[in-house]
Amino acid sequence: MNMLRLTLTCVTLLLCSPLLAFPKQSLVPGGIAIIELEQDMVDARFTFQDKPVLVLPENGRSYAIVGLPLSLKPGEYFISGRSEHNQKLVKKFFRVKDKQYTTQRITIKNKRKVNPNQQDMNRIIPEQKRKRAAARYWDENIPDVNFLTPVEGIMTGSYGRRRIFNGQARRPHSGMDIAAEEGVAVKAPADGVVIETGDFFFSGNMIYLHHGEGLITMFAHLSRVDVKKGDSVKKGQVIGAVGATGRVTGPHLHWSVGLNGNWVDPALFIEPVP
Repeated sequence: MNMLRLTLTCVTLLLCSPLLAFPKQSLVPGGIAIIELEQDMVDARFTFQDKPVLVLPENGRSYAIVGLPLSLKPGEYFISGRSEHNQKLVKKFFRVKDKQYTTQRITIKNKRKVNPNQQDMNRIIPEQKRKRAAARYWDENIPDVNFLTPVEGIMTGSYGRRRIFNGQARRPHSGMDIAAEEGVAVKAPADGVVIETGDFFFSGNMIYLHHGEGLITMFAHLSRVDVKKGDSVKKGQVIGAVGATGRVTGPHLHWSVGLNGNWVDPALFIEPVP
């Protein structure tokens, strides 16, 4: 049974995906699984860990694009779904391997940005609820996953780094940092709708865009926000500018990409710099 399951895994996973417009597959924590679906499952809705999964059509077939959380342990996992025409439960298996991310030590001058006081927490807790709601947003629109890089600057491999602020361990980094001068334009990587904006304690000025079927992009530490909640934006449209707001050591863009409620590595959505 295990050999059959592994064989099915090799068949359904696009280990060398020919789909140039799709993100790159990376079967590690914080990565993406791309799973081909049978033709009779085109109308099926799949879930991973009880969260709906993005399904994209391509050349008469459909593919599940699954975001893998940073906390995921190595091992075998599956997505499950039912077709409208065939109510039998279908499971698609894939295997996740381990990945060791680096550690980053950061010194923050404003100690309250590391150890907030009670007044700060009264602000932070409602902000966290807004962030969680934005990360879980979903509608049925099919997104464009062929992203533009949102800002011109130096892209770091910072996604997934274990972070130590002033000697204290904090959550791993959930996005990509792009270093650029303050005021440099930040552009929408694809068409979308603004689902959240605001000035947040840790993240500074922020924008959340929803592109369809749970594909979210988030932009933090902005010097300004040029859009408001409910706005529709076009691919390449300027939505704000690089800044140094919130918990930072200098101007840069923090860019996160979410799939099925998990923040994944944004580098998988853009072409590498030559």
